[in-house]
Amino acid sequence: MSIKSIEKRKTPIFLYGLTIFLAAVLFVSMFFPDSKIPLDRLRRDWLGAKEPGATTEEMEKLCTKNLVPPQPQKSRHDDFAMMVQKAATDDKRVILTEVNEAFAAPNSMLDLFLESFHNGEDNITHHLDHLIIVAMDQKAFEKCKSVHHYCYLHEDLGSDLSSENLFMSKPYIDLVWTKVRLWQLILEQGYSFLFTDIDVMWFRDPFRHISLYADLTIATDRFFGNPEDHGNNPNTGMVYATPTRKNIEVIKYWLEARQRFPTTNEQTVYDNIKYELASKFNLKIQYVSTEYWGNFCQLHKDFTKLSTFHPCCVIGLKMKIAQIKNITEEWKMYKSNNLKS
Repeated sequence: MSIKSIEKRKTPIFLYGLTIFLAAVLFVSMFFPDSKIPLDRLRRDWLGAKEPGATTEEMEKLCTKNLVPPQPQKSRHDDFAMMVQKAATDDKRVILTEVNEAFAAPNSMLDLFLESFHNGEDNITHHLDHLIIVAMDQKAFEKCKSVHHYCYLHEDLGSDLSSENLFMSKPYIDLVWTKVRLWQLILEQGYSFLFTDIDVMWFRDPFRHISLYADLTIATDRFFGNPEDHGNNPNTGMVYATPTRKNIEVIKYWLEARQRFPTTNEQTVYDNIKYELASKFNLKIQYVSTEYWGNFCQLHKDFTKLSTFHPCCVIGLKMKIAQIKNITEEWKMYKSNNLKS
């Protein structure tokens, strides 16, 4: 067979491949017209949990133009501001959680939360060096100081938030809104944050699921396939944000919206205003799949994918603790079997 005849056979195959590639690009552009980087999004969605986290250099290149420089703090929150500076990573990022007396009691959520880092993979214990625990009362503060080095007592709360507060009771609503105000303070200082509820168990590094394109990254109760679809049910038990001026204005708008919905929590208010935020601020939201940031509302227990697990949709502290202990034991068995194989 001559070389020319071989080349004639190869040419149609090459053309077919090129046609398929161009068709894929056209498809993505048609169905995702709002995205300036459709191929990056396609790559992100295909890779899923295998996508490596963004490096500090990549994050700086993406966000430098809009980042807020570190701000001097002269207020009653000076101590908190100083703690943020001490706890932050080199690329100005902190992890934040809140705890009250009921959740800080021995063998309660605080102990389970901290233990999860030591049971996790990917050497996630280093994240504890950048974790700030905000105590809602004196007893929680004392317990925190006995087990962790960055503990902050939130004193100007106006309600007794030490006990297990019933879902949607006034003390509960006061408690959950405090975290949004703290988010604002962190962003105004020029720092990124990952907020995690104290009952979220960490198995792997959750930062691997945070994409560069988003302004805010939010966990979900139920995820329906598209990380940018506001039809996903948000869960503010895990929220990540960078200190852009846009995000600061978004948090302010979110806080002000409480006046329109005075009897509900910050998660429901966000759900009510998420389309307003997207329109008003051109806000890009990434909703994380429950396959990666798991929960009991839409249960996935594929331990090859899970990074965190949140016992939402389980009512009552005792039941939450029991369920968390069960899934922690399952995680340990998974790890043990992997080591044996």
